[in-house]
Amino acid sequence: MIPETVQAQIHFFWEIVPKEITHTRWEHSIRVAEIAKELALIHAPDLSEEAYLSGIVHDITKQKTKDFHLDLFEKVGDSESPNLPEAAWHSRSGAHFLQTEFGLKRESVLGAVRHHTLGGNDLSLLECILYASDFLGSDFAERQPDYSDWRREAKENLYSAVLNKAKHTLQDLLDHKRDIHPRTIAMYHFALGKLSN
Repeated sequence: MIPETVQAQIHFFWEIVPKEITHTRWEHSIRVAEIAKELALIHAPDLSEEAYLSGIVHDITKQKTKDFHLDLFEKVGDSESPNLPEAAWHSRSGAHFLQTEFGLKRESVLGAVRHHTLGGNDLSLLECILYASDFLGSDFAERQPDYSDWRREAKENLYSAVLNKAKHTLQDLLDHKRDIHPRTIAMYHFALGKLSN
């Protein structure tokens, strides 16, 4: 039975998640959780524990098989997710898995997990925090010469970090001649609009 408080859920999933993913992916999840909590303490202190929990669980189904994702989507009656880019399946299946397998009902965290890959339009503050933190906690971002500037900018304005991830996602898709999902474009415009306000 999953505990009720956020702090207890963090401890609960600290034991669960490493059994579902590789050690390298778990290290990424810890980095993302730490960055998410750091950003939340600056931009939304009341969300700091939920931000940390979101980071811990966000990639719980990242390394599952294609059949696992498709079976889970069918089981929960999700006909939309199989039509998304396969690289984004784990964000949707992760939210479903946390609900069906462990009984997590914290919608704020489930929403953050659900949107951390593609983004979208009009995301909540916690969803934006996880979206940005997933990028800042990536091996790619950490290797870049501008990384320290990106971390500083994220502390100054969260939507700068959101825009940065959306921009790099779009650039990567363009460079590899891959389809760009409308939600990724919407996320770029959403962050741009927030920065111009």
